[in-house]
Amino acid sequence: MNRKEITRREFLKGSAATAVTAAAMGLLTACSTGETTNQTTPKPETQAALKWNEAPAKIAEDQIKETVETEVLVVGGGGAGLFAAASAAEQGAKVLMIEKLLIHGTERHWLGAVGSKAAQAAGVDFDKQELVEELMKYASCRADQKLIQLWADRSGEMIDWLADLMAEKVPGTKMHMEWDIGHGSHGSYKIFPTMHNLQNDETHETVDYFMPVVDYIKSLGVEIRYETPLVQIERKEGGRVTGVIAKNGEDYIRINASKGVILCCGGYSADKEMLKELNPTAYKSITSTDSHGYNTGDGIKAAVWIGAAKDDDGTAMLFDRGAIQPDRFIDGNWDDFGYLIFGSHPFLKVNLKGERFVNESLPYDFMLHAGSLQPKRLYNTIFDSNWHEHVKQMYQIGCARIEPSQSGGLLQIFDHESAEGLLHGLIEGGYVQQADTLEELAEKLHIPADQFVATVNRYNELCAQGEDEDFGKESYRMLALDKAPFYGARQGATILCTLDGLRINTRMNVLDTEGEPIEGLYAAGDCSGGFFAHNYPEYIVGVAIGRTLTFGRIAGEVVASL
Repeated sequence: MNRKEITRREFLKGSAATAVTAAAMGLLTACSTGETTNQTTPKPETQAALKWNEAPAKIAEDQIKETVETEVLVVGGGGAGLFAAASAAEQGAKVLMIEKLLIHGTERHWLGAVGSKAAQAAGVDFDKQELVEELMKYASCRADQKLIQLWADRSGEMIDWLADLMAEKVPGTKMHMEWDIGHGSHGSYKIFPTMHNLQNDETHETVDYFMPVVDYIKSLGVEIRYETPLVQIERKEGGRVTGVIAKNGEDYIRINASKGVILCCGGYSADKEMLKELNPTAYKSITSTDSHGYNTGDGIKAAVWIGAAKDDDGTAMLFDRGAIQPDRFIDGNWDDFGYLIFGSHPFLKVNLKGERFVNESLPYDFMLHAGSLQPKRLYNTIFDSNWHEHVKQMYQIGCARIEPSQSGGLLQIFDHESAEGLLHGLIEGGYVQQADTLEELAEKLHIPADQFVATVNRYNELCAQGEDEDFGKESYRMLALDKAPFYGARQGATILCTLDGLRINTRMNVLDTEGEPIEGLYAAGDCSGGFFAHNYPEYIVGVAIGRTLTFGRIAGEVVASL
């Protein structure tokens, strides 16, 4: 079952806790609609005494049971890998793809791009250079502007290719452009209309594209080997990458790639030790996970072992939706259940002392950064029984959207009805507290009642006067909390994936520690870097998967041309 199959009826029938359980199973993965498998994920090759960046011993020749020859090897069958294989095969290259799972990873439907035919048809027009500069600001200029410019210049082309392919393979499919960006900014954070989504032209339901692309690349002669994880990259001493060692069952396989290897193996969000070392700020904020167990940094590790450079700055895609029970703290144990969509709305936030501490109208991870400076690195989201009306006025976009889009798209995790079902499940599971008075709510949240009541009274006073003198939140989002019952949830971060990866140039060629290209080695998707730093710019909706698919296409094109 994927998220599209979780209907309002599923949330509202039977035990309300079913909704929370569904979230726990990864069906509500933020900003993605993914297939899951019950198959055991193959374990990466490990050597207990070694750290992630220390190379294990080379696989002995007598352990290699098969040698395979190809021109282009794509490692990983997610979005970047599928699009890389497609563009390489379209140019006539012999392409082999290896995938560690039995399926093709997570399919994401929030596709960020600029200048597509769908955008032009919708009348979308903005200064592309302003968008590039905004992304550089998000990264504090710790990003390669040439890569951001490349996405801005070529992502529309990628969207057009996918739209044409899907119209042919799944009749009735149309690329929808999400032009509705609400007020155009959230506080001082500008919003750009970048999000695209494949929909059925009649029902407006989201259309999956992974399997049609799989069928397409197979028709072009691409061979796919499943349950074949990457073990090591083979490189001539100081020279060209010649291929990889992979594993199938108990057997090791050597795959020689005469044109090149394209790493599309994702990030390292499921390797807690690696995350703890490379991004301690994120690690110490996480209370729940929507990550997948197979994202263990395989490509990043293997490339670093042969001299590749990696981003210095740890960057994770974090969502302010990680609810936990009020007697819990951040302890390295990540919850699978407490998916709090209300956390991404600018309701009142108070720390464990009952104090307001920030303008709540922030990007997801910016809110978490502010929360990480509070006692125990946690805070509480507070709302009341007027939340339906408040959500309408707050008008969030992207995967936080509850209020329907004016552009007619149906791509949203929750609508009002299903969000209500989720709320009931979270209450039943002990993640959200409900109370008839503010004093009772404070007691249930384990925060000082006197300070909390004073904070809410002050907040309501500011709402009444229409100006947030304390923190500067927009007046249309200053909405009084005065209708019982009241609700509150203790929360931290939900992690989806990591975004810091191997340094690449505009040809997707992986760079060494001196900034020189490693011949024969390329990367795209979350195992590549240079694009984000410190945070995910969520008001540029879909930019992560847009980059992934665009750079996958470019990588396949480049390597096939060699």
